[in-house]
Amino acid sequence: MPSGRTTIFRQLIFNIAIPTLLALLMVAVFNFQRTRSILESSAEERNRLLSNEVTKILKFQDFTFELIEAELNTRLKTLNYALVDKYFVNTDNLEKINLNEIAKSIQIDPENEDIYIINRNGLVVNTTFKADYGVNLYEYGEHFKTYLSNIFESGEFVVDLFAIEANTKRTKKYSYLPTHDKKYIIELGAYSAKADTVISTLERFKNEIKLESKGIIDVELFLMADKPFSLNPDVMEIEGQDKLLLAAFQNKDTTSYVEKTEGIWLQYQYIYMDRRASTLYKGAVIRIISDVTAQKALFRLEALRFILIFGITMLILAYLIYRKTKVITLPIIKLVDNVKRITNGDLRERAEVTGNNEITILSQRFNMMVAQLESYTYDLEKKVKERTDKIEKQKEKIEEQKKHITDSIFYARRIQNAILPSFQLVDKCLKEYFILYMPKDIVSGDFYWMHESGNVVMVAAVDCTGHGVPGAFMSIVGFNQLNHAVNVKKAKKAADILDALNEGVITTLNENKSEGSIKDGMDMALCIFDLNAGRAEFAGANNPLIQVRNNEIIKFRGERFPIGAFEGNKPPKFRNHEINIKKGDTFYLFSDGYEDQFGGPENKKFMAKRFEDLLREVSSLPVNDQKKILIDRLSAWMGTNEQVDDILVIGIKI
Repeated sequence: MPSGRTTIFRQLIFNIAIPTLLALLMVAVFNFQRTRSILESSAEERNRLLSNEVTKILKFQDFTFELIEAELNTRLKTLNYALVDKYFVNTDNLEKINLNEIAKSIQIDPENEDIYIINRNGLVVNTTFKADYGVNLYEYGEHFKTYLSNIFESGEFVVDLFAIEANTKRTKKYSYLPTHDKKYIIELGAYSAKADTVISTLERFKNEIKLESKGIIDVELFLMADKPFSLNPDVMEIEGQDKLLLAAFQNKDTTSYVEKTEGIWLQYQYIYMDRRASTLYKGAVIRIISDVTAQKALFRLEALRFILIFGITMLILAYLIYRKTKVITLPIIKLVDNVKRITNGDLRERAEVTGNNEITILSQRFNMMVAQLESYTYDLEKKVKERTDKIEKQKEKIEEQKKHITDSIFYARRIQNAILPSFQLVDKCLKEYFILYMPKDIVSGDFYWMHESGNVVMVAAVDCTGHGVPGAFMSIVGFNQLNHAVNVKKAKKAADILDALNEGVITTLNENKSEGSIKDGMDMALCIFDLNAGRAEFAGANNPLIQVRNNEIIKFRGERFPIGAFEGNKPPKFRNHEINIKKGDTFYLFSDGYEDQFGGPENKKFMAKRFEDLLREVSSLPVNDQKKILIDRLSAWMGTNEQVDDILVIGIKI
């Protein structure tokens, strides 16, 4: 069957069955997503209620701790100021002093209260609690480091809420007061049996909440953003949870993930809550671990039920459509067979007309159309034959005219080549040289000219306006006027020759100064070599002369106006450049065709800078090798692009 053709059966499937199935699929997906959303919302609501309960417990804990701390705060403040004002006025020996004797003298309870000496680097340099000796408190995080630094700067007494002591896992309250010289902070730490009782009571409440909430495995509270900890000494440790805790503290938002562990799907949810009662512990994160295995199983059951219902519905619908489409498509198939017989034979064949329905009317109309088409086809074939004969005659006439024009242009090329200097003359005047001459069309607007007079050799590279036939006509004008300037006007200097050439071209092309006068002209570079005297002259119209000596380029610029076109009443004069030449020097005269050729990876012009670098690169080589490299480099640059202009490069080695 050809590509793009379909059948009635397929159309019924695409237009009826597939939309119906898609509608069923959308309903099923909607129901599945709704069920899933209800289950997820239920789990989220349960966790929200749990977090609210934990929040209430935390508030009750803070209230209870405030009552306990009121008594401790007064004692710690009294002890802190006694140490700073009486015992630690001189801090020179503070890191080695016997703190146990001082603690005994001010009646510090050695079982429940400890003294810590903290230096400016955050190190515990002396303490009655030997397990914390040498601990760097700044390593507890930037927040705690800033907290201690502010105490150093303020010089004031600071006391904070209970925290968990890392070694004993008991609740401990800390107070801080800098020494008068602010070199050390005197920290006091105090355990509280009452606080321990509160913590154990609240943990019992949380365990009761877990037992009452189906699927909840653990509920825990964490404090301190830089290095989170729980007041519960028996907190459940979860591998890799530190990053999630830090993310919840930093983002101040809820973070959660689900993973499968030993066949059980567990959801870990970290809920951030504000806690402004403490300077150091301003936030808290509630961790809820719940078993979502049953929820996952329900999701799978709903998915399987959806796939089963959808599959059965699709099979039933496909069977019913297949049965019904046979009744609809049979007359159409017969009509298609008739149409195929007509298309495979001549137009005298007709479709079979049977029945009394829309297919019957279609067959009748089709037969009428075929009859009209037969008539139109006969008339069209007759007209096509007449038109074809006429076009063939016109084509033969155009081809004959084209041949005459092409023959004329080829003959013009013979004439143009005849006026160019012969290679015998060039070989006689120059020992080492090359001429790269590549017309864009059959004839060229670029030409080279040479004249010998005694020991003097004149060489010019000329670029006339345009290319092809117009450029070729201009080249003949330029060639004749150059010879006239040298042979008739007897011009000897390069600038005088260009002035005479300019005058002759203007006279030839612009005899009247009306608006219809020709404004075209030519660009050129003219160089006169006196090899015996070791000097040369140059004059140019827009085009330069390149001299390469010891791999260095010397560029002589032409005047910034062409031959044969000027503004004003009097044509400008050309400037004469005198050049000293040495053996080994290489001179290059050229048109702009090489520089303007498009190509390269970005399809841009070759440009003057790249062309000059190429000339310097090849200048030391034999002239034949130079020409070959220029041709190869141009071909590689052009790629598949067409030549855009005539190309002329003359190289002369002294």
